[in-house]
Amino acid sequence: GKAVGVVHLSDLHFNELVNLPNNKYDFEVASKRIKRHIEAAKSYFSTQHISNVIVALTGDLINSDRRLDEMLSNSTNRAQAVFIAADILQQAIIDLNKSYNVTIACVSGNEARVHKEYGWTDILATDNYDFTIFNILRALFMGTKINFVSGDPMELILNVAGQNLLLLHGHGSITTKHESSRGINIDYVISGHIHSARIGDTYARSSSLVGENDYSEKALNLSGRASQNLYIFYKNGNRDGIKVDLQYVDNKGYNIDKSLEAYNPKSQEKLSQKTTILEIKIQR
Repeated sequence: GKAVGVVHLSDLHFNELVNLPNNKYDFEVASKRIKRHIEAAKSYFSTQHISNVIVALTGDLINSDRRLDEMLSNSTNRAQAVFIAADILQQAIIDLNKSYNVTIACVSGNEARVHKEYGWTDILATDNYDFTIFNILRALFMGTKINFVSGDPMELILNVAGQNLLLLHGHGSITTKHESSRGINIDYVISGHIHSARIGDTYARSSSLVGENDYSEKALNLSGRASQNLYIFYKNGNRDGIKVDLQYVDNKGYNIDKSLEAYNPKSQEKLSQKTTILEIKIQR
């Protein structure tokens, strides 16, 4: 066709639990917001007679658990959350595939890393729950016509309607000269990480699916909204960027396995490992 659609999914932070007066987030809200984003994508893409769509996953699909705040605000453990995330994303992909030929591409973020230390080598960049979710989806759709693009886990370049699109998470070094990468001319860059939407002429940044949380509101004193981006790339070199506001959703979400969704009660005492130094028993 004359145009290709891109559904940008970034900083979904599945597993995060937010309960603020102005924002709520859990698996159910995440499911509703993603379904609303897919519905918006289909609505916009239908106006341009698009047949091919790329789903660009640019990292932080799972929330971190390295800090006490994150441990207390996570819904369940991250291994369990991975399967809920993969299940919701699988339903979103099936939803898109009813109308379009779908290709999935993914780069790793920083919050979904398995270990506390972060590295840039492939072996560390793929030791990441983002990479795990991507490959679970690849296994689920094996034998179908849905395509999966493998490449550099930190920087992935796709040719979209004749334009070179660079996928990044956004936590590395990005300079003003991001239009070229190792001799390859880059037409457009998409990323996330900052949790604030920005659509420009040569790059776009997605916000998070979460919106405001305790850290952004109380520690950073920043306001934010849940949103995700869409793009349409045309073969004549033009491109459109759309920010879809997902802060308030009242639609039905994708199905969630209730046995996996169970929220774990937590307290700071339970998260602290206690070591017995000296035990004295008094016998009567």
